[in-house]
Amino acid sequence: MACEGTKTPARNGPADEVRTFYESHPYPAPITNLDRHRELYRNPDRRRAQSLLLWPTEKPRADREILVAGCGTSQAAAYALREPHARVTAIDISETSLRHTRDLQRKYGLRNLELHRLAIEEVGKLGQMFDQIVCTGVLHHLSEPDIGLRSLRGVLARDGAVHVMVYAKYGRAGIYMMQEYCHLLGVGATEGELQELGATVGGLSADHPIAGIAKRTKDFTYPSALADALLHPQDRAYTVPQLYAWLERCGLSFGRWVEQAPYLPQCGAIAMMPHTARLATLSPPLQHAAVELLRGTMTRHNFIAYRKD
Repeated sequence: MACEGTKTPARNGPADEVRTFYESHPYPAPITNLDRHRELYRNPDRRRAQSLLLWPTEKPRADREILVAGCGTSQAAAYALREPHARVTAIDISETSLRHTRDLQRKYGLRNLELHRLAIEEVGKLGQMFDQIVCTGVLHHLSEPDIGLRSLRGVLARDGAVHVMVYAKYGRAGIYMMQEYCHLLGVGATEGELQELGATVGGLSADHPIAGIAKRTKDFTYPSALADALLHPQDRAYTVPQLYAWLERCGLSFGRWVEQAPYLPQCGAIAMMPHTARLATLSPPLQHAAVELLRGTMTRHNFIAYRKD
């Protein structure tokens, strides 16, 4: 049953600064139309492929319980639309983001979507277990990511799957340089300052470490995204070994990358390098770590994990 209002208010705490940031700069950019998304997922094979990404040896689970943790402005509505037989619960600390999601919920009559204003660390208050948890672009903004990930693990069903995306360290070197630059100058997130910042980034040399990222990403095309990338009050990134260790600490095991090829030595230009055979002798975690270093351009890690038990 859909929930039109705030069911569980977020408590004051370490998330206050991040919550205030997102109230002023909702991210991703709010949208008002999910028609194209709805048309794409009318194809049952597309939904089946998404299910097999999570559970490659099982039949698709149409009526699953899904949690979208840190749902932003539209992600939960998209899940509810594409999985009409699933029950989707969404949480976020930003009322602005939830308001945009409620607008989509009403427009598309999403009665299988329930919204809560709630921090990830407090997700246990829902008193529910979930077959599928989606948490993309959120945990790296928490003051204690371990607490956040353990909280999600605590509401993950025994045979459930969690889809996580966090920032990758090496490919974001240019972003962290510009974050430090903004800190040194005291650049704020007003409309005028964001316009100036965008022009500054656009005027940098093509050899600057941020130049390639700026070409590949949408994060520099509108003010709130620029603020999210360069002015966020809390931000961390992970190497592949740090990611594996993080999962281990929090009672989860790595399943697979959402996109496998970038991490595999047998794919792309790396397959033609002199060290390809030596890379192949490494265990998968060490292969992934080595290939991350060779590519040097990954800005995020997008993966599936499971409960260790």
